[in-house]
Amino acid sequence: MIRIELAGLPIEIDNRMSHIERISEDYRTEREPIISVCASDADIECERAMLDTEYPRAMLESTVIFRKIAEQLPKYGAFVFHGAVIAYGGRAYAVTARSGVGKTTHLRLWLSRFGEECHILNGDKPVIRFIDGVPYACATPWRGKEGYGVNELLPLSGIALLRRSERNFYKKLSPAIGCVELMSQIYMPKDNTSARLTLKGLNSLVASVPLYELFVNMEEDAAEVARNMFLNN
Repeated sequence: MIRIELAGLPIEIDNRMSHIERISEDYRTEREPIISVCASDADIECERAMLDTEYPRAMLESTVIFRKIAEQLPKYGAFVFHGAVIAYGGRAYAVTARSGVGKTTHLRLWLSRFGEECHILNGDKPVIRFIDGVPYACATPWRGKEGYGVNELLPLSGIALLRRSERNFYKKLSPAIGCVELMSQIYMPKDNTSARLTLKGLNSLVASVPLYELFVNMEEDAAEVARNMFLNN
């Protein structure tokens, strides 16, 4: 059993295998938990049955636990977001896209172009949480196969929907269009109350954070265009 702090929330995990302990080492806390989760044998086997590829049991347990945490996060003004987050100048900027478009590759361009001026906060599944009305991008131990991420939370100041293109440019999106586009990039809980709270959080997000459609190639100039887009708007 371990305790971690995720998005400022203390969580107790009744784990059976050590994988989740290893990936959560930087998230340990002694605070009294307000969320408690575990993965039963039935949960793990159900997860296995849903997948086409065979995964180690420890990874299945980790996935089940993260989903159970995600089910409870909306009660605390938070939800899981599928995307990658870059930290620059003390603020967070999220990039999301369908699998295979190149989120991780794009963030590597930032690292190559701007070096120590930026870093990856989370490479795959950050949490977005509203604290005192401000949306924050929060790191999680679930950070993609590359393992990019550091344990911190920063104000979220922009979201881009990444598109592949031969040239680099962007378009501003309205909150209404952004809300529709982002629906497929957030975890929607099965519980009705949590689902309603998630939709409320999404509406608040698109109303308070600038949204863009970002067309990029995979050359280093793409990072410059993306940075200017976020900073100048």
